[in-house]
Amino acid sequence: MTLRDVAKELNISKTKVRDLLLKAGLELRPSSPTPEQVAQWRIRKTKAPPPFGYCYFQGELVKNPIEYDALMKIHRHWKLGMNANDITRYLNGKKIKPRKAKEWHNKAVKKIVARFESKKIIIKGEKL
Repeated sequence: MTLRDVAKELNISKTKVRDLLLKAGLELRPSSPTPEQVAQWRIRKTKAPPPFGYCYFQGELVKNPIEYDALMKIHRHWKLGMNANDITRYLNGKKIKPRKAKEWHNKAVKKIVARFESKKIIIKGEKL
């Protein structure tokens, strides 16, 4: 039973149950996690959202049909030498929607441009 279950059964607070169990010398939980627990936590935390312009489909990273056109426009303008501020103004002027926000922000465009510069996104070879 959980502490909450015991507290409901005895009609006392969960904290009171915990204090009584600790006074009785019962160890409730190990002081440090086991390596297996740490590995499980890491598995759960690796499910990051895909980069802008892509999505997961059946476990594979594929082009997002809604966002990929905007990614191509950002790439094209970046290749023409425009900076992130200019690209942001262009996208907002053309009413191109970002993934979640109402309009494009400079920081989001800078992150996408940084991925182009670091070659994490390569449009020609379709690599990511």
